[in-house]
Amino acid sequence: MAPIVIYGKAVQDARNRLRSAQISTMFDVLGAEMFENGGAGASAFAVAFTSWVEALPPLDENAGSQLDQNAAKSANRALSSAKVRGGDLYSDGTILDVFAIGDMLRLVGEYFEFGGGGADPTVTAVNVFRAGLRNQLAFNRANRARRPVQNFELTEHPDLGIFKLELLDRSTVKYMERYYGPYIGADISGTTTDALDVLAYYYVDMKNSAVSKAALQTDAASAIRLGREMVPISTMVLQYHHSLMECGLALSLASKSMSPANNETAAALARFNFYDYTTFTNNAERDPILPTLQRGNATLARDLAGRGLVVIRDVIDIDNNPYADAEIALLVENPSNNALFNINERYAAFSDKRQEVMLIENVFYENQDPSLAAIASGSFGGSTFANVAFNDLIKMNSVDLGNLKRTEAGQTVVFDNLDAALTAVRPQGAVMAAPAPVNPAPQAVSVTPPDPATMPPPTQTKAVAPSKDAATAANDLKQQIGKLDPKTIKALETLLSNR
Repeated sequence: MAPIVIYGKAVQDARNRLRSAQISTMFDVLGAEMFENGGAGASAFAVAFTSWVEALPPLDENAGSQLDQNAAKSANRALSSAKVRGGDLYSDGTILDVFAIGDMLRLVGEYFEFGGGGADPTVTAVNVFRAGLRNQLAFNRANRARRPVQNFELTEHPDLGIFKLELLDRSTVKYMERYYGPYIGADISGTTTDALDVLAYYYVDMKNSAVSKAALQTDAASAIRLGREMVPISTMVLQYHHSLMECGLALSLASKSMSPANNETAAALARFNFYDYTTFTNNAERDPILPTLQRGNATLARDLAGRGLVVIRDVIDIDNNPYADAEIALLVENPSNNALFNINERYAAFSDKRQEVMLIENVFYENQDPSLAAIASGSFGGSTFANVAFNDLIKMNSVDLGNLKRTEAGQTVVFDNLDAALTAVRPQGAVMAAPAPVNPAPQAVSVTPPDPATMPPPTQTKAVAPSKDAATAANDLKQQIGKLDPKTIKALETLLSNR
């Protein structure tokens, strides 16, 4: 079946539907990974990780050069804050502030980052692995282009990445987010790779193994397959630090740390497709994360009727255009098995196209956002929609599109109402089945994840209280949601109204 065309408000509604399904799944992930058996008690991972952070040693603030001493002080401040947040996360067998786990991972990441200038070989090895997890092309200034929002404190928005940073027109991730529909965030996520570094060292340390690149590489893969890396991803998405695309890209682009040699040939994720959440764990068949992610796939399939969103003209394209007045998007079938939505594989194409279309006569660069039509034409340039060629469709305004909708013979394929578009491809009341996962290509590094049940428990671990019923657990999680700053929601509304 050919793609369906939507325009006007239907495009923003589709973005909202995509984000809604993502949020729903991220909450389910936190429930599965942080709570025990659907109750209010802390999971074994939550207990062990909190105790491990509490046992991390401070760095010597009097050793080495003045630079080393200053770095040690910064590292210790981050570690102290991480331990405070550990108490907020878990106490007496019960999960309290579930979002504190995200702060803990970020702060421990800073602990290692600031400690990198010291002489401790363990800290140095972990910090080198942390830096090597970042793809060189994606994390350089030519592609990762962002800056702080001017006079941010006057906006009264929460101090979160999506609100305090704005993406420049040369940002490759911004170009991709415009095209694939997620809300524009804070560019590719270094916090995501830092969290993977922390979890890798956590597993190495829990096994009392020597710290090396090989050991960290093995346990970084374990953190992915066990679903642990989904914990920081979930908190960042839910708290508006990063979009899901930014997190997935950070892990699915090749890096030095995940490659056997000192090059970039392997990635933590074999494939990244946010229409198939199981790609975030390399399709690992493990409870409780697998059923949670499969349920997320079913939710997303239902919310968008099994279609994937591609925006071919957005508000940025429309800005200052004297004729175009409506966003245009396509709803493409079978996105989880469509190479168009293998986001990591598409990164280089967006980077190259962004550079190409910003050139004026092959000499000067324009200071403006690249057109979505430029990248979309590579996939849809030879296509027709409602008997109109792509190159003509992309030029239409809302009147043209409205006439196209009314004059199309047979099945309607152009809509300004999202629900009408989804109903056209989804029988009323039908439940969409989750797409079958696609087995990823083999990784360059083959590992066997450790079983957390066989790991020695930390001495500080407290007994876990009996679990509450699922309804009580759901209510507890809702209370955590209620703790979010109301300004976050207001700021998001403002952000969307300005798109």
